[in-house]
Amino acid sequence: MYGDRAVGVLADPDQWVRCRHESTALLDEGGVGLAWEPEPQPAPDPAPPGRGPAGLAFDRWGRAYRSYPRAGRVEVIAPGTTGDGTPHRPGTLCVPRGLAVDAAQRLHIAASGAGAVHVIDLWGERLLRRVPVRSADRPHRRPLDVTALRGAVAVLVTRPAGIVLLEGRRGPLRGPALRRPPGSDGLRPTRIAGHAGHLHVLWTGPAGGRAVVARADGTRPLTVPDATDLDLTADGALVVGRAPGQPLRRFRADGDAWAEIEPLRAPGYDGGAVTVDPDGRVAFTTADGLARTAGPATRYTPAGTVIGYRLDAGEYRTRWGRLFLDACIPPGTDVRAGFLTTDEDTVPDPLPWQPPVRGPRSVRHADHTPPLPSRALHADRPPPTAPLFRRPTGRELPWAQINPDDGFETYEAPVDAPPGRYLWITLRLTGTPRVTPRVRGLRVERPGHRLPAALPGAWSRDEADAAFLQRFLAPAEGMLHELDSRAALRTLLLDPRTTPQEALDWLAGLLGLALDRRWPPAARRELVAQAYDLFRIRGTVTCLERILRLYLPLPVSVVEHWRLRGLGGAVLGTGPGGPPAPAVGGAAGTSGALGRFTVGGTRPGEDGYTATAHRFSVLIPADPGPDRLDVVRAIVEAHKPAHTLVDICPLGAGMRIGRTLHLGLTSVVGPGAAWGPAIVGRVRVGEDGVVGVPAAGSRVGETTITGAVRVG
Repeated sequence: MYGDRAVGVLADPDQWVRCRHESTALLDEGGVGLAWEPEPQPAPDPAPPGRGPAGLAFDRWGRAYRSYPRAGRVEVIAPGTTGDGTPHRPGTLCVPRGLAVDAAQRLHIAASGAGAVHVIDLWGERLLRRVPVRSADRPHRRPLDVTALRGAVAVLVTRPAGIVLLEGRRGPLRGPALRRPPGSDGLRPTRIAGHAGHLHVLWTGPAGGRAVVARADGTRPLTVPDATDLDLTADGALVVGRAPGQPLRRFRADGDAWAEIEPLRAPGYDGGAVTVDPDGRVAFTTADGLARTAGPATRYTPAGTVIGYRLDAGEYRTRWGRLFLDACIPPGTDVRAGFLTTDEDTVPDPLPWQPPVRGPRSVRHADHTPPLPSRALHADRPPPTAPLFRRPTGRELPWAQINPDDGFETYEAPVDAPPGRYLWITLRLTGTPRVTPRVRGLRVERPGHRLPAALPGAWSRDEADAAFLQRFLAPAEGMLHELDSRAALRTLLLDPRTTPQEALDWLAGLLGLALDRRWPPAARRELVAQAYDLFRIRGTVTCLERILRLYLPLPVSVVEHWRLRGLGGAVLGTGPGGPPAPAVGGAAGTSGALGRFTVGGTRPGEDGYTATAHRFSVLIPADPGPDRLDVVRAIVEAHKPAHTLVDICPLGAGMRIGRTLHLGLTSVVGPGAAWGPAIVGRVRVGEDGVVGVPAAGSRVGETTITGAVRVG
């Protein structure tokens, strides 16, 4: 509802499915576009010698782990690199196939030849345990693949086929029952993937060819020829790798079935493994290590049509208003709109419903779908309208906030049709084999403006004159109507969480704030929302901490040096300008006094007052980087008392032994926000590291530094 004007909306995927589709498809991101077919592909490349099922996984730091089963090793690939694939001496692992990293950042390696799963702690880079899956009654059982499943890790085993679970230090435990899906006769389970508590299993034959993907209980089967591996994205899309050199096919759940969405190019894929990286991109193994997908591998039809179902204005002889279309229309493509109206309540001989060529096809409550236009009315339809007008001001919705990364723009067109209670909208899409226009949603005003009623009746007595006057006055009336709508909702401008981005600086100016453009938009809005509360405590430790935590979503601490007086400790570093004090857990750099001097002591010639008065340190439990560190310095200089001296200490990956290590004051027990061991070059688990000989580690009660450790 826009003021006194109602709006008909067509935007939900279920609404688009109810329309009649002619050479069009539902898009994975929502809306409609031209139908597509997979690009013609050459015959699948034969698998290189020594290649086959492999493992690929990512940890929270973006490092990739890629297994080489025949070489007996796992290669660790640093972020931003792809590996080199150079042959190396054999590792110590026995046919490592599947890889998985759980939520606790433990790498699980399915050593198929050894009949065991190796669990490696990625925080300490050491082997935690080796879990055999064989037993006295199943001496030939071996693991094929592993996947993270909520708080556990599911292991696909064979001889006999089944699923076992590893939970912390427990396992193997009996997992979900593995049932053979329909159409999988003669196939065996080879790969497994988990998503939202459900396990999906790939069943393949010994020589490739026919393959079936299904849930572990055998439901929702899907036939994908030449499938080699599978994984699921965060939003539930199924990605299936196929033969070497072939694109990756993608599917989305459609009721109890699957609907295919656009496949992805996978140049160089060797048929080994497919997975989703922490950024949501699809990665796959190659002869040189790993790579990411390179866009859709599709060819679009040249033109298509979407015929909407009947929209009801509620009153007869309604003159419809403007059509607003949220669409992405690249160069070389076009979208035109046509309209049909009637006052007849019944639709004789309606057009039959036709599902989209691609995408979901199931309709919820199909019996309640309004009818499509009649064949006779559709045959006499007028030609499509002139090109749509792109609105330079964006959405027509008052004070609508548009994401800067949104590639869709709003287009406008008048409903060029006689008055009528019912309206059908027809969209004609044209594109190229490589590019399609995309329509995400549409809105249409009902009724249109009423300015002709305020003019002399003789001007609109004739139907043709009334239609011309309606179209002629529409642009000016539309601008006035949008101004009135914005004025009616002007209170939104005073709310920092709802005000448009372009008005945020103006709102901050009313409060006496000058916003820093380097801040994230959400942090700027929150700063304006808390401005008065912060002004009341300005100049205090609490105020500075709250502002810093608004900018950095981290537990930033401000420590006044006088609080450290009397705390005992040892001199661990040299004097000023010398080497820094040692660090625990990583290179925690600091630019201030914390960590350089004696804990609880003073330098010659100093007393407790001169060493600690009017001095404080800002402790950041992460490595913010040079850009964010500059912003932190600007914040501190603007909000600290003028007579104080400050040190900014990025703690980085660990806690520094010295003044920055005081339990309850400056220390953080547990993993930091950016903790990660430094890696020089690449590390190969099973070759450069020792796998099979557990490394000694510190446990609660067994540390050699301070004796027994007790928590609580």
